[in-house]
Amino acid sequence: MNSLPTPVHTKRLLIIASILTVPTILFWCAVGVSIFLHNHTYVDVLLAAGMTSRIVLTFILPLISLMIAIVCRINLRQQAIAQNLWHRETPELRANQSLINWSVILLAAMFISLINN
Repeated sequence: MNSLPTPVHTKRLLIIASILTVPTILFWCAVGVSIFLHNHTYVDVLLAAGMTSRIVLTFILPLISLMIAIVCRINLRQQAIAQNLWHRETPELRANQSLINWSVILLAAMFISLINN
């Protein structure tokens, strides 16, 4: 059985990964509001630091969140199998799956915006 060499604090990592997705969600909400209102000041404020801030907001933060969620999923699966719960989804696994889904959606939004530009 593959096990991770060091213990992983999955709840802490899930919280950190969720916090990492918040700026990206706020950015895409600001983009939606700016398109709806035809006023791009919200997006301009978020992108004041230049192209680096856009790369960090739209790509790096969701990617880090996705990688953390995948590591947590591996650890949670191992814990569930060790407790003989492999056939049931635990609340942590459901939260982890929703975090993976959000990260993939945010990365897909970034790829779609690259195609449209």
